[in-house]
Amino acid sequence: MRLLHNRCRSTPSLRDLPNHVAAIRDAQSAIQRSDRETLRAHTLQLREFVQRGAEVASPKVLALGGALVCEAVAQVLGKSLYDVQLTAGIILAHGAVAEMQTGEGKTLSGLMPAVLHALSGRGVHVATPNTYLATRDFETLRPVIEHLGLTAGCLSDDADHGQRAAAYECDITYAPGYAFGFDYLRDQMALRSTAGGRLGDQLRQRLRGAASETQLLQRGRHCAILDEIDHVLVDDATSPLILSAAGDREAPDAAIHQAAKQIAATLSAEEHFQIAPDGSGLELLPAGIEAIYDDSAPTGDPQLRRAWHEYVHLALRATHQFHRDVHYIVTADKVRIIDASTGRVFDDRTWNDGQHQAIEAKEGLRITTEQTALARITRQRFYRMYDVLCGMTGTAAGCAAELNEFYHLSVVEVPLRVPSRRRTLASVRCTDIQEKRNRIVDEARNCQRRGQPVLIGTHSIAESQQLAERFETEGLRFELLNGKQDADEAEIIAAAGRCGAITIATNLAGRGTDIHLDADAAAAGGLHVIITQHHAIDRVDRQLIGRSARQGDPGSVRFYYALDDPLIRQAPWIARWLERQIANPSDHSDRDSQRLANMIAKLQVQHQRRQASLRRDLLQKDLATQNLIVKPRTRSAQGIEK
Repeated sequence: MRLLHNRCRSTPSLRDLPNHVAAIRDAQSAIQRSDRETLRAHTLQLREFVQRGAEVASPKVLALGGALVCEAVAQVLGKSLYDVQLTAGIILAHGAVAEMQTGEGKTLSGLMPAVLHALSGRGVHVATPNTYLATRDFETLRPVIEHLGLTAGCLSDDADHGQRAAAYECDITYAPGYAFGFDYLRDQMALRSTAGGRLGDQLRQRLRGAASETQLLQRGRHCAILDEIDHVLVDDATSPLILSAAGDREAPDAAIHQAAKQIAATLSAEEHFQIAPDGSGLELLPAGIEAIYDDSAPTGDPQLRRAWHEYVHLALRATHQFHRDVHYIVTADKVRIIDASTGRVFDDRTWNDGQHQAIEAKEGLRITTEQTALARITRQRFYRMYDVLCGMTGTAAGCAAELNEFYHLSVVEVPLRVPSRRRTLASVRCTDIQEKRNRIVDEARNCQRRGQPVLIGTHSIAESQQLAERFETEGLRFELLNGKQDADEAEIIAAAGRCGAITIATNLAGRGTDIHLDADAAAAGGLHVIITQHHAIDRVDRQLIGRSARQGDPGSVRFYYALDDPLIRQAPWIARWLERQIANPSDHSDRDSQRLANMIAKLQVQHQRRQASLRRDLLQKDLATQNLIVKPRTRSAQGIEK
């Protein structure tokens, strides 16, 4: 057992993890085969014990609570929790982070701490990366929770106010991480609306018998248990939670966006505008300003929300810096943003300041109104409000320092249940992307012929589709994941371990879904993971690597490199070294492979430090203002957060 970061007050008791596990096993033997009513009576007694002041992480509560959960799981699901699952649960009960490798059973590991923290009667929020995983875990675990006499709820995307409030009244509430933050902002808006009424309104309503307390969704923020905690607290942390007014109507300035799109198409790079060398910025040059302010410029249009040249600037950026299937996809006639760090598709985000509308114009879609921000909060500030914060992930090591700095969380490594049998094969170095695709197709074909399943992890949706076209040309059978985060995606990724299967996916597609091998696939060598290029975040690479060789299964992984990979292009010294290696293939050695891996790792560390700095700045600004966008008129006496 290894403590990766230690500032948790209860850390000393974490050193007794094996003893805690043994105590749970002993306690379970005493209640084994008890009927449901007996288990519920024990749970009620334990609840009263906790509500009288007993610590959730105390040895007695851990032993009795853990035993009740183990017995309920055995009776309802017919499963036994492994020692590593109990170990992870104990770590969470102490308010820490368990680094538990992919495939070790995190869903059941989170059940025991959820039940234990729910005994206080103050509610537990279980946050997942997306709605599908929240619904799946809720439906799987609700029968176990109810077997113990507790209640569970789930926040669906289309739930109304009453349904959401009912879910929050349950002992344990499941939802995607962002849903808890948005509902907090909705409650703050409701409190602000009540407090902002005219003087005497509330008194008059009370005298008429019509006054009632503001109907809030949440009871408070007692405990949050985060599945894939690094995804929720780190990867998503650069995007604040912004509650906006609906923007589904056609924009009043739609015609102006269309005109800007037409003008932008006539402008030339370097003559009228200039794109920064790193691709991050775009600037209109004097010749461009002159060209767009001709006699036809709609400078006097009353629907202008900004200067005319800013519309053109947005249109240029939409054309040259925002690419379909890389930065966004279009589904059901809507633009949906792709997370640059994970490749996931988001329903809850739009670009602001007219950029989203410029992209809608580019794609020929109905141009919607710009959303008006009502309230906002950073994810860091929101999750720091919880009395107890804990979670699990297979990739905490790369962000342990940040979890400790921002959230005061310790990270404890949970050992593997059985030793890993994963083989890391020699990397393949290519001159360009075309050669790389050809060699990937050849390797996948050979694996398919011998029955070995292959999972190919790509950097973007566009790359996955281009590779899929190459496989179609070659007549190979394969499945393609599109990042929708739904049940179909989970079904495809779950089948990726079948004999001869080839699955092409973005790096984190299907995260949270186990890949099980059939007997023939295991005999053929297990799941072979091909990583088409390194990600700038090493945790994303490790998550993909963790897809193979789960729970003692056989498996292998191989990295591919090309001189025109985006990460390689950012580091000319690596590109030059790699070019020399490609020119002299006979000189390759294990030492060279390790040197290349070290150079990539150094580049990833530099990127991650920059991203951490951005998240730090975002949090500091939020803490400095301590305000929502819409400022309440009263202070905390009425429960409104400043």
